Amino acid sequence: MARTEHERDSGTGEESQAEPTLGAGASVGGYVIERLVARGGCGSVYLARRPSDEVPVAIKLLHPALAPMAKMMVRFEREVELLKRIRHPNIVEIHEVGTLPDGTPFFVMEYLSGMTLDTLLLQRGRLSPDETLEVLEPVCAALGAAHAAGIVHRDVKASNVMVSGAPGTVKLLDFGIAKLIEPGPSEGLTSVNRQIGTPTIMAPEQLLCAPVDARTDVYALGALLYRLLTGRLPFESAWPSELVRKHLEEPPPRPSERVPLSRELDAVVLKCLEKRPERRYESVHALVRALRHAVGMNSRASALELPRLSVGLFVEIRLRADADDEGSLAVEIERVLAMAEERMRAGGFTIATTTSAEVLGIRLLSRDPLAWRAERQSALNFALAFQEELSGRRGADPRVHVNVCAHAGEVVVREREVEPEIVGGPLARTGDWAAAEEVSGLCATWEMIQDLSGFWAAPGPDPLVVVTRPGV
Repeated sequence: MARTEHERDSGTGEESQAEPTLGAGASVGGYVIERLVARGGCGSVYLARRPSDEVPVAIKLLHPALAPMAKMMVRFEREVELLKRIRHPNIVEIHEVGTLPDGTPFFVMEYLSGMTLDTLLLQRGRLSPDETLEVLEPVCAALGAAHAAGIVHRDVKASNVMVSGAPGTVKLLDFGIAKLIEPGPSEGLTSVNRQIGTPTIMAPEQLLCAPVDARTDVYALGALLYRLLTGRLPFESAWPSELVRKHLEEPPPRPSERVPLSRELDAVVLKCLEKRPERRYESVHALVRALRHAVGMNSRASALELPRLSVGLFVEIRLRADADDEGSLAVEIERVLAMAEERMRAGGFTIATTTSAEVLGIRLLSRDPLAWRAERQSALNFALAFQEELSGRRGADPRVHVNVCAHAGEVVVREREVEPEIVGGPLARTGDWAAAEEVSGLCATWEMIQDLSGFWAAPGPDPLVVVTRPGV
């Protein structure tokens, strides 16, 4: 299954279970708690305000059960010291540090409104090259400051990047497993011969517990860049050992194999993801320079944006109510997504969006209106056979239902020397036309089936219809 990287956090292995939550109105260091914002393996983050000025802040507390552990206390304090050491506009700012009466440490930091980059990608699927550069530049600026201070982040992933509602406001979060490049008094906090980080984005040397440096973060940036541009991580697997093997041995697929992108963008991503550190960009600054050039080349090659009539085929995985363990269904979900992508590509569809549960394929119609009806008919015939193949797949798990919906409408296309890039348009907004409930059979819009033949139609979720082939 194409999982987001936060679903595979390995953390430090020292996780707590069911820690108590501070309720609204509780007092922490002169601040009043409003609500829990997030909980991780080692700590929780709360939204709070100081009564004197009502300015919102975020308060991170170490889980009380971990406070008696000297190693965890030192690690928590070390995160604060690292953040103080690398003050930067694109890194969250620490206001003060304190300890609760029971000995639980906390620190107060600026409160960031908005959403994580992970959440944004789950909503959007992927970003355009220009949007990707807009996000990556401040992340690289933050990492550049960290590297200059002798610190490797070691966990640069979408869930550790906060995107604010204010234009251009991007913050790098969570230096909890950062590592000093030069040996220091706290180096003993990192366990020897133990993987620290998130396996979906970890560089080979990090997976092998070898020495790390700034180029380790460049590798993670390559994985992040890959996901920003394609909506997918470069390496995916339901099995941790297989995921590690791919990072160590397999070349990553070119981003342009998944979405239409230029050769220049391919080259930047693949250089970041080189197995050997010396073959990657030597610094985040060199990476940004190369990315700016590649995005500029991409923009010049695709400046003309035009609407095109197209057919969209949307596959959505829905887990039945009795499927309470999504992890046990990972192999089946991966199989369905891979099958959907393969069949759609073979059928002349461009994969516009992929997530951990959805695939949107788009087939551009010709510029000749007289050909549109025949082309829609061809696409409908393909969609009917495609839906039957997915629903009748051998060994299907009954807990995994697959919705398939077809629609005809406009997309906005950037004309390029290489394959046209789909950048938006009504057809790309599947929430406006796809079924919002489980449907058996091919679900279609009237725009898709108008004036076509060779199918039976029955009422579907209003205003959609469910179409099947006669005799099926």
